[in-house]
Amino acid sequence: MSGHELVRPSRDGDQFHYHWAARQCLKLLPGQTDLVAITIEGASAKEDESDEIEAGEQLIDVGLYFGAESLHKARLIRYIQLKHSTRAANEPWTASGLKKTIKGFAERYVQLVERFNDADVIQRFRFEFITNRPIETKVREALADLASGNAAQHPNLHKVLIEYAGIDKTQAAQFFKLFFTKGGEGALWEQRHLLAYDISAYLPDADYDAPIQLKDLITRKATTEFESDPSIHRHDVLRALKASEEQLQPAPCLISDQAGTLPREQEQEILQALLAAEHPIVIHADGGVGKSVLAARLVASMPIGSEAVLYDCFGDGLYRSSINFRHRHRDALVQIANELAAQGLCHPLIPTAYADTKQYMRAFLHRLKQAVELLRASAPEALLCLIIDAADNAEMAAEEQGEPSSFVRDLIRIPLPDGIRLAFTCRTHRRSRLGASPEAHEIELRPFSENESHTIFVDSILQRPVMTLQNLLFSAVRTRASRHW
Repeated sequence: MSGHELVRPSRDGDQFHYHWAARQCLKLLPGQTDLVAITIEGASAKEDESDEIEAGEQLIDVGLYFGAESLHKARLIRYIQLKHSTRAANEPWTASGLKKTIKGFAERYVQLVERFNDADVIQRFRFEFITNRPIETKVREALADLASGNAAQHPNLHKVLIEYAGIDKTQAAQFFKLFFTKGGEGALWEQRHLLAYDISAYLPDADYDAPIQLKDLITRKATTEFESDPSIHRHDVLRALKASEEQLQPAPCLISDQAGTLPREQEQEILQALLAAEHPIVIHADGGVGKSVLAARLVASMPIGSEAVLYDCFGDGLYRSSINFRHRHRDALVQIANELAAQGLCHPLIPTAYADTKQYMRAFLHRLKQAVELLRASAPEALLCLIIDAADNAEMAAEEQGEPSSFVRDLIRIPLPDGIRLAFTCRTHRRSRLGASPEAHEIELRPFSENESHTIFVDSILQRPVMTLQNLLFSAVRTRASRHW
């Protein structure tokens, strides 16, 4: 085979590495794992700047760092060597082919043990060999025996593998507990398709450029330009996907934490109605009656195993500002989805420039389905409640911007996955703006009763003894007035 004929398979191997690593980079996005960095062609420069471990460095095609990049602080570090074959894809990998890998990783293991104790290294470090070729059955069985400490099924091969490690038998016994091989990994063409498929799970629309940009990030990190900084972090991945951390949380809740306030007399009644409802609930009242406080308390009162998200359409009065919009699908649905993703309940939803409202709704519903299925895997009766506060303000903002409607009108009418509960709060005279179907259940939140008012007044005096009665009343009036448009 001529040198020219060897070039293309070598390029295939590089591309396999880049696509495989790009897929791992998606795990850096919020809520997936505690993965904080991925390195390309070597270990992280932040492992230990004062005393670098060099053994086995040339074997590390990809490094995965969980918790931290520091050797001392990381929860887990996975050192991975990748091997790809185009022309011998079905030829089993033999023990001799693993000789350099085992030797290099074993040397790195010894240096780690010198730095830390055996138990710590066993707990926090892994050495992996991944290839598209199958691993020979005898090799897999011999490695399994070494890892488990069982009697050798293949004594000669058992002995050879220990000799490859080049360390004493006691250390080798510990090292092979941390050494893993995986054969039959999808080849280059499959990795390319998997990357496009994986990325599509994070975006609301089909962005054909995103896989190319993410793979290009890996390619550049593999060059001498980044020799001293081979690490990829979350912000790098988001930048490749044309997004930022701020765009993942475009409309955070600005309602103060009201979970510690005294409960309303209707609170349990409304909570039970929400948990039992098969259709959306509209909780309405005049301004200043405590709808936002009630919404916050409902979120904090979920049964064990269930979860709730509170979305704030009012945004402390900023909802009309062009840099603080909260009524659009790309604001509200992205915010809610990514709050769920931060809890590890679904994929993040990364906004794109060209996705339309239909695509955002479809992507959002998929994430609701993911979240409730995950909750019910642990608690079969679990519910996921979405509480949209000041929904009427979202519709008013959409009207002011000359838009057909806000996300509220779509969300309140669309069929939701089983296990989802939906509640909206609004002012009584604006509830028709929400466009709820006839099946929606309306609940009026009554004004504070005499007992509630007395309790709140006394509690306020006890918490703020220096506040005069005049200032307390003025504060209440100002708070109520600020809710009017």
